Amino acid sequence: MLTENRLATINKRETSFEGLIGQLENGEDGIYNLLTNDKNIIFQPKISITKQDLEDIEPLRELRKHIEKWEGL
Repeated sequence: MLTENRLATINKRETSFEGLIGQLENGEDGIYNLLTNDKNIIFQPKISITKQDLEDIEPLRELRKHIEKWEGL
């Protein structure tokens, strides 16, 4: 049974291709503009860690040190 609240939830979480096309201003082209062939894109940060960040944040500095150690192996 679909209640009004359930329909509201379904509409907010619409993930079908047709549903997404309908929500984007430029339709199907908008979907293809969001896609990328680079599978590693999620691993590329939008912001960089600065030297100031490393100086100010001890756990970050330690993490960076361990990462560099593992990359050197």
